[in-house]
Amino acid sequence: MTFEQWLQSRLTAHGYPVGPVGGAFGAKSRAALVEFQRANSLKPSGMADAATVAALKANPVGEARPVASAPAERMPPWMAEMYRRKGLHETRDNGALSSWLRIGKFLGNPAKLPWCGDAVETAIVKTMPDEPVPDNPFWAQGWARFGDLAGPTDIGAIGVIRWSARAGHVGIVAGYDAAQRRVLLLGGNQSDAITLSWFPLSKFIAFRWPSTFPRRAYPALDAKGNSGSLAGTR
Repeated sequence: MTFEQWLQSRLTAHGYPVGPVGGAFGAKSRAALVEFQRANSLKPSGMADAATVAALKANPVGEARPVASAPAERMPPWMAEMYRRKGLHETRDNGALSSWLRIGKFLGNPAKLPWCGDAVETAIVKTMPDEPVPDNPFWAQGWARFGDLAGPTDIGAIGVIRWSARAGHVGIVAGYDAAQRRVLLLGGNQSDAITLSWFPLSKFIAFRWPSTFPRRAYPALDAKGNSGSLAGTR
């Protein structure tokens, strides 16, 4: 059971149904979490801080069995949302990918248009609807002004690449290799799909963290990944 699934199961146990446990932790789950927080005199942030997790672990009326502790939160919510879509290909899975990208703003057919910024915006908007995003989320380099300053070791940060004045790329930091000075990105439009790919640190112009989500330390993902390039993000 993941951290998100534990939250959903505990919200349901407390009388705040989220739909099928195991689905995406999207708007319905977040709304249930906010309602639970308000009912328990907690800050209605829609984020599962320590006080909220402790309240969810308590037994509601009618539940006597011991409650398992919450699993470790291995990814921030926007990263978990992107990771659930890992492998979707712009041609083979065009319908499913396009449907997902339509959350928030939608650039158009991902088989014909670069969609890395669209993918990041979708992941942010679906899991954190109160987080301000760039006016033009499709321009990858525009994410350099998103949120707050972060670094290449901040798993979950938004990493922004500049290939040239007109060409860029954006994804979610999933790992950092200090020895080879490269960053692992979880992102869209990487070899035409949502994948894990390594990019040279020298190509990054910014690492940014959402302003409405507290900074936390998360473990890096498995270091396996393709070598990213300008050609692979076009």
